[in-house]
Amino acid sequence: MLLNVGLYLLGTTLVVYGLLLTIYFVVGWWFYSNDPSRVDKIFRGRSLSSVKVRRDISQSVRSLASISLMFAIGHTLYTKLHIGFVAWPDNIWSIPLSFMVSMIAYDTWFYWMHRLLHTKLFYRPIHRWHHLSLPTVAWSNNSDTLLDNLFLQSYWMAAHIILPIAPIVLFAHKVYDHVSGIIGHSGVEHGGGLVSPPSPFNSVTHHDQHHRFFNYNYAPHFTFWDRLMGTLHPTHDAEVRANLALRRLSSSNAKRRQCTDL
Repeated sequence: MLLNVGLYLLGTTLVVYGLLLTIYFVVGWWFYSNDPSRVDKIFRGRSLSSVKVRRDISQSVRSLASISLMFAIGHTLYTKLHIGFVAWPDNIWSIPLSFMVSMIAYDTWFYWMHRLLHTKLFYRPIHRWHHLSLPTVAWSNNSDTLLDNLFLQSYWMAAHIILPIAPIVLFAHKVYDHVSGIIGHSGVEHGGGLVSPPSPFNSVTHHDQHHRFFNYNYAPHFTFWDRLMGTLHPTHDAEVRANLALRRLSSSNAKRRQCTDL
């Protein structure tokens, strides 16, 4: 029994790790290779040194292993030991509802844990590492310490037990969080109209401001906790609109140059 559970845990960890690592390098390479010197970078006038880029990649590879293990522990407890609530039956309504419930739950978990990590007691020993890269690049998303992950990413272990959501939906949410996090650290506003205020969805600008101004913009998916608790940066809405306009102008100019070249 214990051997079977242990092998299942190991296998699940390796599968999740392989998928997350592949996504990290494919999506990270795409956004980093296409954006390093764009004129529409949010943090203009500075670039991340190659030393810190290598540091972020190396740490992210280790960090994703711990995240994968936490997800696999929750999955194993639910699937093999039947610990937790029975998932809602799969149907056309329950799957998107489960996904949204998980997004809201994770947004709440992350917001409050993130604020805790910015207190004097926890910031320097746990969370400071992630803020050493400024400006951030796509590779910076998972550059976190193990203790940082235990605070922020342990949701993926707990969610299997505390929420009646199927593991496959939780994994789909994790993939969404992973991809949106990589894009969110890219330094270029990619959200388009979906993130234009008063949209509740977070933009790249939202997290870029967090790294620049430190005590603002803590949530990963939505703006409502930051708005409710007064931690949304005062210039957030105006800057999002300005960065979206700059991105549209940059894209328009690029298309115009392509037509001229033809």
